[in-house]
Amino acid sequence: MTTTTQPAVAPVAEQTTGLGRAIQTAARMPRSIPVLITLALIWAVFYSQSHFYLSFGNLTNLTLQIVTTAILSLGIVFVLLVGEIDLSSAALSGVCAAVAGTFVVIHGMPLAVGIVAAVAFGMLVTFIEALVISFGVPSLIVTLGGMVILQGLILVVLPEEFTISIAGTPLALLASTTIPAGASYVLAALGSLAFAGYRLFQHRERMSTGSQTSLVRNVVVPSVVAAVGLFAVVFVLSRQRGLPLPVLILAVMLLVAWYWTTQTRYGTHLYAVGGDREAAQRAGIPVRRMVLYSFLVLGACAAVAGMVDSSRQLGVSVSSGAGPLMLKSEYMAGRDGQRRGAGWYGHVGYSFTPRLTVIARRDVFDPDVDRETTLADARERDWVGGFTYDLAPYNARLQMNYLAKTFASGIATSRGLLLTNLQVAW
Repeated sequence: MTTTTQPAVAPVAEQTTGLGRAIQTAARMPRSIPVLITLALIWAVFYSQSHFYLSFGNLTNLTLQIVTTAILSLGIVFVLLVGEIDLSSAALSGVCAAVAGTFVVIHGMPLAVGIVAAVAFGMLVTFIEALVISFGVPSLIVTLGGMVILQGLILVVLPEEFTISIAGTPLALLASTTIPAGASYVLAALGSLAFAGYRLFQHRERMSTGSQTSLVRNVVVPSVVAAVGLFAVVFVLSRQRGLPLPVLILAVMLLVAWYWTTQTRYGTHLYAVGGDREAAQRAGIPVRRMVLYSFLVLGACAAVAGMVDSSRQLGVSVSSGAGPLMLKSEYMAGRDGQRRGAGWYGHVGYSFTPRLTVIARRDVFDPDVDRETTLADARERDWVGGFTYDLAPYNARLQMNYLAKTFASGIATSRGLLLTNLQVAW
């Protein structure tokens, strides 16, 4: 009996296309590289439309607009790290700005009192939300309800005019204060030296543990890149009047957040809760407390973002924290006895001024999805367009909408309605 041994067949090399190699190369890049490439492409497109886009003045204005979103996003990151979500943070920032404006502008209190009151209010709201979430209610539901409540609460906090002008007040100094160019370059130099010292400290720690490390790759190159970036930012933003104070506020908040999340036990627990909540609970980590801490951080960040944004816009109004564009949509379905109904709506609103808002809405509702025989069970499709105008001196609101109503299957004729509504509060 003879046995024949087949020679091992070498695996066929996987054929990789040019696109596949590009994707593999991009996957090995640092995560910031694709973001920077995309940003450069966006800049190139806008610069091709207007050469003013990359001017020093416009870049400064863009930076001030980004700072508000960045501060608010920083707080949201803490909530996302523990596996939760918050939909009320933007509305909360507007209410906190209204609280600060009420204390500083209307009641004439010092700026410090207004800042403390706004931050305390923001943390109180997120504390209440976190308590409700700790009882098992999904954060999506809790914060969605909180957003609706805060959108109404800002109308209560604001005066009868539904706006607070902060021009010429101490609150306006948050966005208008600038740091002289000389001091800005000193701060950039100190930041560069601190970063280089930290990288050198990490390098020595790795050497002491026998880990493979390179002085050039891990210390020199990152330090040079960071220094060039810092001095470039200071050079661009200091060409007008100096480095804007909100940029320094954001930098300090980012530095504190980095230290908390990477150099403390709190940061270790934060990532542990977000990675596996059940395992973190078994390891003795106070999961509920970590969720509470994350929402408190978000409350403070929302307050700071709201005050910086109101200082930049020199006012607080009903659109603060929400922006001029408002989008809403909802789907509903249910059963009433033998009838099964369903419907949805989409709502788009744009505030041209704090008092004037234009809206467009699409409504679809079917009281009985199984039959289309009579007007009572016919599917209805509506288009609504109109405006809302606040008559602040009279504590009233005027609404005018045009409604185009149609029915499925031709059960009833289409018709249009002009709806006028006058609301008066006393």
